[in-house]
Amino acid sequence: MNNLIVNINKLPIELQKKICIYTWRLYWRNYIPLTAKIPSWYNNKVSVENILFQSKLKNIHFLHLPFNILPENKEWIMGCRCSYCKNYKNKKYKRREYSKQFEDERYFESIMPHSDFNINKEFYLDPNNDSIKRMNYDPLCGSAYEDYYRYAIRTNKIKLKFEEC
Repeated sequence: MNNLIVNINKLPIELQKKICIYTWRLYWRNYIPLTAKIPSWYNNKVSVENILFQSKLKNIHFLHLPFNILPENKEWIMGCRCSYCKNYKNKKYKRREYSKQFEDERYFESIMPHSDFNINKEFYLDPNNDSIKRMNYDPLCGSAYEDYYRYAIRTNKIKLKFEEC
């Protein structure tokens, strides 16, 4: 390395400047700034957003998502379509809870832990447009009290007829 420095110093000043400029150009050509790189947490964020999206489609409660609970701590949640809740055996308890929910729309919110993120609400206002209500979680999903149209869309077993406007 010292030998290289000595040899470069023997060259004329103009040539030294050109070598310096050329070297820096090569360096910046290969350099990728940290702000341009994909963050290390980005892949995890994408997978969590996908899980959240799928849970809304499949009506899986937020508390039963894989990153929120250990499998041994799961309890049955009304309307949840995760494998644990679908295979829950106590049918009398389920029927009693569903009828309570059908009689009182606020029952589900009253028995679930409080959340400021509207995870227990059936609908929420779209943050981008306050006039649009979005479906969040249906506590009557999979019960005898489930809305006919929601059941038809979720299972695709019933053909819906659409009227012209």
